[in-house]
Amino acid sequence: MTSHRTRLNRSDYERGDVPIRSVGWAPETLPPPMAPLTGDTEASVVIVGAGLAGSSTALHLAERGIDVAVVEAAQPGDGASGRNAGHVQPYLATLDPTEDWPDKGQRLLDTVIEGRGIVYELADKHGIACDAQATGMVEGAIRRYGELEEKARVWRGYGYDVDVVGKADLTRLLGTTEYSYGLHWGEGGSVNPYLFTRGLADAAVNAGARVYGDSPVISVEQENGRRRVRTLHGSVLADQVVLCTNGHAGNQFYPDLAKTQYPLVAYAMATTPLPDDVLAAVNPSRAAFTQFPAGLVPMVIDERNRLITASIPRPRGADKAETYFRHTLDFLHRTFPVTRDADIGLESYWTGMTASSSSVYHADYPQIFRVDDGVLALMNLGTWGVFLGPLLGRNLANALADDRMSDVVLPITEPETARYRNSFNFKIRYVLIPGARVVDRFNIL
Repeated sequence: MTSHRTRLNRSDYERGDVPIRSVGWAPETLPPPMAPLTGDTEASVVIVGAGLAGSSTALHLAERGIDVAVVEAAQPGDGASGRNAGHVQPYLATLDPTEDWPDKGQRLLDTVIEGRGIVYELADKHGIACDAQATGMVEGAIRRYGELEEKARVWRGYGYDVDVVGKADLTRLLGTTEYSYGLHWGEGGSVNPYLFTRGLADAAVNAGARVYGDSPVISVEQENGRRRVRTLHGSVLADQVVLCTNGHAGNQFYPDLAKTQYPLVAYAMATTPLPDDVLAAVNPSRAAFTQFPAGLVPMVIDERNRLITASIPRPRGADKAETYFRHTLDFLHRTFPVTRDADIGLESYWTGMTASSSSVYHADYPQIFRVDDGVLALMNLGTWGVFLGPLLGRNLANALADDRMSDVVLPITEPETARYRNSFNFKIRYVLIPGARVVDRFNIL
């Protein structure tokens, strides 16, 4: 099999923008590129960024009959949306940040509950071939945790199919005796995020949207009460601008937007196709699997029988593919004895740029900013972006189509500079991840 691995500079990995051909989710033959914007045009809404959030917003606007254009600096799915771990987690990590919201987050919660199947529904509705596996999720722990029990209680109360499970069930689901306590979610699962994102962009085009690739924005200007979004070779004059650039925010047109986030580079990798005996023994349920509390080796097995995982690289080490592959093999050998003598290689390794709204990793929450008159930014989708991007994009699209912004389930706030932005990267990459690797290696927690 042809490897996607390409020799690149460390800076390419640290920026999270290695070429999409290096990303294991991308097919051997990439989809035809979307043509760039050339010349001047108009639209009711122009969206900057064709990731999950931007493509979903465009699709649902177009389905409502709104004239919408999308400008993407590269191609749909080339950014963080197409580079993540592929887990579909249709719930919220915590409800705590919503306590200060006017409605205590009730409308967001209702939207999450009602829309928890959105990834698979969109893939089915639009015929998107994206390895969408609605196989559920498993969180495995080596001992009992009250946090897991409380999570199950809360989300079961909202109608979710989630159970606290013990060693026998986990052994059956995962194919290992390492875990004695955990959660089994009947909802969620995995998806190829690159193909899903590209499929949403294609569906938007089929619905009437115009999607332009290789069209980085260089400025956003006021013009007679509207906004002109300029690219290198053209422009779009629109009534409303929606920025969906997330971890790639801070471009020259709104440079201060990057200061609202806590940026963090992440890596991911795909193994070579697993041997038949390993496929039969490792994670036979094919649920999206992660470990609690550290979650250092989130795992899916895709339709090509590859194991795909992701984590955070060490300081100044985002390019150390072989090091992180050894970490993964060590975990597999400890957890699944059948892998110890198996021929498992590294097929592809890549990085992507995430961005959080909170300096506490699992307290990250999506945000909508009013950046300027007629300019909104849907940001900070974080670990839950595969689910929240399409969901919140649909919500924002419907609010814009109805001209009723009070229907947006997130508070629309002014951008604020995040405090101690540099400390977040230091804390995660210098302290928490190295400590978690030690804890994981010796089963301390």
